[in-house]
Amino acid sequence: MSIVNKVKEAIHKKVIDIRKRRKGSEEKQKKDKKDEINFDALVDKNVNELNIENEEEREKIKERWKVILKNNAKRYGKISEGNKIEIYNEGTLAFRDILNSINKGKRRVWLESYIFDDSKLAEEVVNSLCKASKRGCDVILLIDYIGSLKMKNKWVQQLKEHGVHVIFFNTFLNSFFNMLPIFFRDHRKILIVDNTAYCGSMNVAENVFPSEIFHEYEEGDEREEDTEYSEEIGKKKKIYNDEKEEGNKSNMIKNFDNDINKGNIYDDFNKDVNKKRKCLEYYDLHIKIKGPAVKDLADVFIDSLKMSKSLISREPIEEQKKYADENSCYVQVLESNVLRKIRSIQSTFDYIIRNGATNNIYITTSYFLPPGFLRRALFSALYKGVNISFLFSGNSDVFGDVPATYYIMKKILKRIDRKKKALLEYNNIISNYINLHKSFIRYPIIFDKYYNNYQKKKKERKNKGSMNFYFFQKKHCHAKNLVVDNLWCSIGSYNWDRFSSRRNLEVMISIFDKKICDKFIQEHQNKISHDSIQITLSQLINRNFLQIFMSYCAYHLGKLSGRNIFDGLSNNNKKTILRKAIIKKYLNDNCIQNISLNMMWGV
Repeated sequence: MSIVNKVKEAIHKKVIDIRKRRKGSEEKQKKDKKDEINFDALVDKNVNELNIENEEEREKIKERWKVILKNNAKRYGKISEGNKIEIYNEGTLAFRDILNSINKGKRRVWLESYIFDDSKLAEEVVNSLCKASKRGCDVILLIDYIGSLKMKNKWVQQLKEHGVHVIFFNTFLNSFFNMLPIFFRDHRKILIVDNTAYCGSMNVAENVFPSEIFHEYEEGDEREEDTEYSEEIGKKKKIYNDEKEEGNKSNMIKNFDNDINKGNIYDDFNKDVNKKRKCLEYYDLHIKIKGPAVKDLADVFIDSLKMSKSLISREPIEEQKKYADENSCYVQVLESNVLRKIRSIQSTFDYIIRNGATNNIYITTSYFLPPGFLRRALFSALYKGVNISFLFSGNSDVFGDVPATYYIMKKILKRIDRKKKALLEYNNIISNYINLHKSFIRYPIIFDKYYNNYQKKKKERKNKGSMNFYFFQKKHCHAKNLVVDNLWCSIGSYNWDRFSSRRNLEVMISIFDKKICDKFIQEHQNKISHDSIQITLSQLINRNFLQIFMSYCAYHLGKLSGRNIFDGLSNNNKKTILRKAIIKKYLNDNCIQNISLNMMWGV
């Protein structure tokens, strides 16, 4: 036994040394990246682009964001400058580029997705992955077991025959043998192809790119290359380029810009095809990244690979090219892995909403059931005078999602309404008190000082922020996007619910760049103005009893299902560690002896 203990101690010591070295190298890398970035110049450049006339206010904003970015970089790392970002708001456009990237890949194709179904799009991705592996690429497909139950077995076999590593995250057997909670899911959406990365809210699913329009869309591509349709687009492009050189953007040009951004270059074609779509379509946001952030995102994929407990492992990829032009931007990759106690998404959202927001917040999300820390952060920003705009799904794919959202909205709006009424009552009492005692005050100078102070506070209270709730009707709003003060934004897989906050593997790309933020704000406002309806407190109160009761049940069932007691992801770490230690000790002390005795009796 002494020899066994010595071996165990030696292995344990070796593991600790490796972890220390790895931790030291990671900290050094964080420090090097932090030292490389000039946060002062970065913040000055972006804040100066804001339309702020008051110089004192501008300087305060600069100082605030310098502190925020430095603190976040110090805490969570994975920061980089010189990245190129391209935004997609249509699954058709995004997956056209994604498939092209996979087909051109030379070294690696690492794909991670929550849903991988049996659609035509999924089949096309399978074929592209097989071709990439045949070309000699390192191809890994990491998909969630529960999210990808619809994936065809013949595709899995086809991928394996072509040398593709197919990994299902947290299967039932894996959950049992590795003591992982079955509700611990991989919700990340990442694609790494050589020096390019994709990330956002798009799964490989029918809802993103309906099978009914797959062939028609290919015909649409041919249509652009042929006939009078391409000539019409060519005329538009010519006028656009001519007037752009003159520095004068007409309304037609702005509309053409919007057509490009929205993916509406095939307007007539899309109108015909929309009638053929049978499934509930998703409205998603996705981005394409080139630059140093690709390596940071690849590290998150490697983390998912480790959490899958598979035998396949990969080393971090090489450093990526840094772009130095005016369109490059600062990026920080945020992640959530509750089993490894990594909550950089949750902490960053809480920190930036509380401390960074001074003017406006734009939130686009699905399944809105926010945990307490996010609700408190939102109210903290609201009471500072920040205007908050929400875009939710009014046509959800989850039964009870919209009624539950109505319930939490009603709670929030009622709280705001109570505050307004209390403030109004307080102002009336103070006004009456001042009018009553004004003639009896002996020292008018002191009274004037008190009265002016009251008026100042009253003005500040009047400038409290607002919360507006909009529901997107055309599709299921599946996008996840947050924009703060036209300066900082994030996009990825994180929902504002308890599942993303307490269970799932999540990833978000945070960007500090005014130009990118303006694009996301424009997208948010376009969806609100064209395809959304606003829900107010009076509408929520005037619903019938059955609707109110359904909202109550849906909210509390969602809240109950989000509790940690059901999945083992408890915040009480000591009990969890102790339970695992007891089980491990019992297995080491008893099971090996029993196995040995059975073997001896067999002899």
